[in-house]
Amino acid sequence: MKTDNAYTRINHLVGLAPIVLFLSSYVPLFVLIIVRQTLSNLEYLSWGGINEESIVCMIRHFGMSIVCFIMTFLGLIGTWLVLDNLNERVKSGHTFKIEELSSMNDEPLAYIATYIIPLLFDDYNNLTDFLTIICIFYIVYRLYIRSKLILVNPILSLKYSIYNVKYIDGDIPRQGILISNNNDILEDDQVKMYNIGHQLFFGYKRQKI
Repeated sequence: MKTDNAYTRINHLVGLAPIVLFLSSYVPLFVLIIVRQTLSNLEYLSWGGINEESIVCMIRHFGMSIVCFIMTFLGLIGTWLVLDNLNERVKSGHTFKIEELSSMNDEPLAYIATYIIPLLFDDYNNLTDFLTIICIFYIVYRLYIRSKLILVNPILSLKYSIYNVKYIDGDIPRQGILISNNNDILEDDQVKMYNIGHQLFFGYKRQKI
C-alpha cells in the first residue's frame, strides 16, 4: 500500500559503498599492523631485485602489511567518494523536526574488542594467523553491513557526529540513526535527512530564518 510518508523512499547504500565504509572504519588498525610488521622485519627491508626469491620474501614478511595498505587506500578514497556523493544527494532529502535525540559519538569505542583481537596474533608472517584474521574480519563485515554499525566509524567520527533521533514523519513518529557534520543539533531543530538504509540517515541542520 502506498503512502505519502517520506520515510517510504529508501535509498540504500549500494555497490562498494558498504565495503569501503567498513574498510575505513579499520584504518587505524591497518596502520598499526603495518607499523608492527615492518618494525618486526626491518632486517628484510632492503632491495633484493625483482626475482622469485625476493618476491616470496616480500610476501612472507610484508604480505599482511601490503594487504592492509591496499585496504587503507581503498577505504579512505572510497569513503571520501561516498561522502561526496551523499553531500549531493542529501539536497533531495526531506526536512523533519527533531523531537528527541541523543549523541552516539561514543559508539566507536565498541570497536575496541575487534581491534584487540588481531593484535593477539604476534606473528603476521604465519599463514594460519593471517587466515584467522581474515576470517574474523569477514564475520565482522557481514554483521557490519546488516546493522546500524555501518555509521559507527572512528574515521567518520573525526568530522561527523552520530545521533539517535526521534522525529515526526507526517503523523507518524519514527526514529533512526543520523550522521551529520553538525555537532550542535538540538531538539526542535529542522534537519534535512536523506535515507540511506533502514533507519539510517545522512543529513544536516537547516538554518533558522
